[in-house]
Amino acid sequence: MKKFVILMLSALLSMLLVSCADSPSVVAEKFAQAVASGQVEEAKKYCTESTGKMLDMSAALGGLNENPNYKMNILRDSVVDNLAYVFFTEDDSTSVQVMKLNKIDGEWKVSMNGGK
Repeated sequence: MKKFVILMLSALLSMLLVSCADSPSVVAEKFAQAVASGQVEEAKKYCTESTGKMLDMSAALGGLNENPNYKMNILRDSVVDNLAYVFFTEDDSTSVQVMKLNKIDGEWKVSMNGGK
């Protein structure tokens, strides 16, 4: 009986830890909001290393346009193994865009160029 209780508690703890991880849609939205508000270091928490380097370069060249009223409308996501696509519109646009994410070390990361 004691082994059964320990096994059940272990399973419950594992489920709780997995449920704490952000979904691809949540990561995409956090990334987009950080970029829109000009918070490059915050955005880099949600993207791959190579995407972070692209952000640094864009910021250094003045290529990041801040938009404090930015609104991302998540339509859906598609997840297959360690790859996810988040479909969304921006602000009042009806043009559907896609953001690619890779799962790296158990966390979803935005990948703007397919690299890690």
